[in-house]
Amino acid sequence: EHLYVDNLLSSVRWKQRYYGVPWVAGTRVLYYNKEIFDRAGLDPDTPPQTYDDLKKYILQIAARCPDVHPFALPVSEKYSPWQVFLPFLWSYGGHIFDPATSDLVINSETNRTVLQFYKQLSHYSLLARQPQIDRSFAKGTVGMIISGGWNLGLISRLNPQLNFSVSLLPEHNGRSISFAGSEALVIMKNSKYPEEAKKLIEYLTSYEIQMEIVKTVPSFIPSLKKGISDPYFEELPYRKIFLKQLATAYSPPPHPKWSSIQELLSHSIEDVIFNKKNPEKILNKLEHNIRNILATYSPPIMRKFSTRSGLFILFGIGILFFLAIVYRGILLKGKGKINFLRMVHLYLFLLPWLCIFFIFYLFPFIYSFILSLTDYNPLQGNYGFCGISNYITVLKDPDFGKALRNTLYFAFATCPASLGLALICATAIYRRIPLYRFFQASLFTPVCISIIVAAAMFSYFYSSEGIFNTVLNMLNIPIPSPDNWLVNKNLALMAIMIMHIWSTFGLYMIIFSAGLYAIPREHLEASRIDGADTWKRFRYIVLPQLKPFLFLVIILNTIKSFHVFPEVFAMTQGGPNRETLTLVYYLYETGFHKFQMGKASAIGYILLFIIGIFSILELFLLKKGRNS
Repeated sequence: EHLYVDNLLSSVRWKQRYYGVPWVAGTRVLYYNKEIFDRAGLDPDTPPQTYDDLKKYILQIAARCPDVHPFALPVSEKYSPWQVFLPFLWSYGGHIFDPATSDLVINSETNRTVLQFYKQLSHYSLLARQPQIDRSFAKGTVGMIISGGWNLGLISRLNPQLNFSVSLLPEHNGRSISFAGSEALVIMKNSKYPEEAKKLIEYLTSYEIQMEIVKTVPSFIPSLKKGISDPYFEELPYRKIFLKQLATAYSPPPHPKWSSIQELLSHSIEDVIFNKKNPEKILNKLEHNIRNILATYSPPIMRKFSTRSGLFILFGIGILFFLAIVYRGILLKGKGKINFLRMVHLYLFLLPWLCIFFIFYLFPFIYSFILSLTDYNPLQGNYGFCGISNYITVLKDPDFGKALRNTLYFAFATCPASLGLALICATAIYRRIPLYRFFQASLFTPVCISIIVAAAMFSYFYSSEGIFNTVLNMLNIPIPSPDNWLVNKNLALMAIMIMHIWSTFGLYMIIFSAGLYAIPREHLEASRIDGADTWKRFRYIVLPQLKPFLFLVIILNTIKSFHVFPEVFAMTQGGPNRETLTLVYYLYETGFHKFQMGKASAIGYILLFIIGIFSILELFLLKKGRNS
């Protein structure tokens, strides 16, 4: 306690016991644009001192500088919304848990007042994800933002001429409280090398190493009291503000279920901003959901079955599978269908494929099914059998219902659009319009572009300053509000669909082109001679012979739509307000954010079942179409 900053130690302390060591920290301060202040008639050297001042500044900038956003609030992501909201709450004296009794006090009069105030600020704010907020401030289009030390480096890269400054967050009743986050180093309870881990922690948290890291990464602050007072910071006035702010910053409650609680808090904030709901009702619902989490929480139980047991089970299943193949070969040999030497050659040729199939397909398939029947958590290592409770929990989860609805809507909306666009383009290319080879190559190009790259590109297109809003402005069409399409709950899912269609229809176009070229031209020529017009030739000759290709594309598009993940991960992370949550992203959140691998595996098998039903139905319709 005499070595580390006090309010960072609280982030690793739970029930008077320390569970880790704070390593490097960060906090949030107020960035403000001096040029915008000057245009609005504000003193460029006097940032808002109180939250009442902050509101006055925002209103004055909104009135005198309509071409910029006075303020910005982060939405549609996991961490920044609650990290920016909590300083407001703490400064007004509000809390999630009572500091003295640890009781839940979320639905208090103070918290309702703060949430209402936050809602009022959102009307004049840029609503976007934190990275876009930081970029917009660096471009000079936002008056004030709350951000971290990383923004100093971003501004120096994007706009070194920006006239800005940083200050402490506004205060209320003499309290200027910010959010304190720290990277903590811990030793797992079942670690095989605890002494070596302890030495590594001692090395990484040493004064010399911390200062080397801090000098390399501007957004980091040392966790040692000695590092805070280092003369190095005397020459860096902006970073001195961060050190001063850290002294009055709070860490989030170190509750074992805080990751779930913070997620609910972010959703509640977005509910107030986007759905215009009453703060009291939102806090009532939030308190109810948090109490459910606390009621179901129990300390981790060290089970007697380890992951090693599961590996042994899978190894045994693999041996049985291999023996079954050998036995089948012996039966074939006994019936005279295959001689022994040929059987040996057959297995030798199959061996590479069998190894790949077992390691990368059969092993994960069976292992994930075993996990779906357990309460496995990788942070614990051991697990216990829980039957089908994971499946029941998933089916009862409201987030699963929302993810399923969004996924079905995504699949049914993109399928006809992709098919129609691909078929039109394939027909145009088949008719050899001018420059048809150029168009064919150009339309197929999006298929070759990485989804993450395409998502980054479209994220910019959908931003406040993006091409879509620019075109709407040129056509005198009202720009939607919020003007960032990816944080607009009515447009976010549609925006992802547009990008998905753009990136996939080129593949379907090539498939349809192959189908069109497979149709004998004699049939088309004969129908033309018989007087059939273009529509009749397409309906009675082209379309029936394209049916196998149509069903192939439908199956591919359905499977791809149910697997949509990179677009959501890179563009919205399931937001805003869970409006773009899909099944695969829901699986990812459950497994890799909450570390509920058993539940995540159950989601995977439910998804497999749903895709299987649709695939069987489509194959049945294809077979029926062939018979007819």
